[in-house]
Amino acid sequence: MNGHLLNIVGVGPGDPDLITLKAVKALRESDFIFYPRVLYSNNNFALDILKGNMLDIQDSKLIPLGIEMKKNYNLNKTLYDENALKILQKLKANYCCSYITIGDPAFYSTYSELYKSLKQLAARCNIALNINIISGISSFNYLLSLIKEPYAVKKSSVLINVPIGKTDEELESEINFIMSSKDKPSMLIYMKAGNNIYDILRIYKKMFYDYFKDGKLKFYILEKSVLDDNINLEFLESVNDKVYDYFSILAVIFI
Repeated sequence: MNGHLLNIVGVGPGDPDLITLKAVKALRESDFIFYPRVLYSNNNFALDILKGNMLDIQDSKLIPLGIEMKKNYNLNKTLYDENALKILQKLKANYCCSYITIGDPAFYSTYSELYKSLKQLAARCNIALNINIISGISSFNYLLSLIKEPYAVKKSSVLINVPIGKTDEELESEINFIMSSKDKPSMLIYMKAGNNIYDILRIYKKMFYDYFKDGKLKFYILEKSVLDDNINLEFLESVNDKVYDYFSILAVIFI
């Protein structure tokens, strides 16, 4: 492919100002920029961040790649195969391309499934993939900066996990694992918690309600660059009508 790269660009945790200079340079030098377009949704976070930076990217350079976040029709394998073909066609024509994604591309992002399809298709076509990953500022670090309290200190324990698909028993086991640490503070960070947030909070209400009442347990939710630190287990059922986005992060701190 004459050295032309496929850049996989993390565009940050949701705040347009947090895109890196390295990402901006790569995107400006790209002939085409692919972005994830969520089916059945107005969710175009990655594209919104790109345009929010006023990079003066021409629309003709932007190519949407359909993905299915909720798997309503189980189309994702077909979609990712089609997306891989679109990218590979541009690379074979010696274009420099980038694919943008929220946060860190190497941490449970749309890139993981896209990579599988790209790798399989490239092998069939006898093409060597030349991929350059440009990590964005992680939403985990961004969350800590908004909390402002230095909870990650010497001897503290931090467990970062993805709760999607886990049973209550598995989640409780992870909580007990962190609680076995004798030093506090300790933290559990639930990445892309979204629809699981209320179920997770109910587990804490069942297991550690007394900790919460005594001020030894705190909750923070980061959604679309906005921090919510007003989570009250006593009124959990009354706020159940709030719907959290897929990208929301739940941080649980044992003081």
